[in-house]
Amino acid sequence: MTRKDYELIAAAVSEARADMADHPGRLAGAAQTARRLASALRTTNPRFDRDRFLAACGVDS
Repeated sequence: MTRKDYELIAAAVSEARADMADHPGRLAGAAQTARRLASALRTTNPRFDRDRFLAACGVDS
């Protein structure tokens, strides 16, 4: 995968989180999904920056 792929995924997660702002339970679920995605994506590229990805998703690491 390329940086653009990671950026596309992070942008989609960020947009989904924005749509869920009024639903705390869903927002927490989206954050958990972002963390799991970050863990999975880390296996695809040794230089993958998990914290940077999560920040782009709008999620604390």
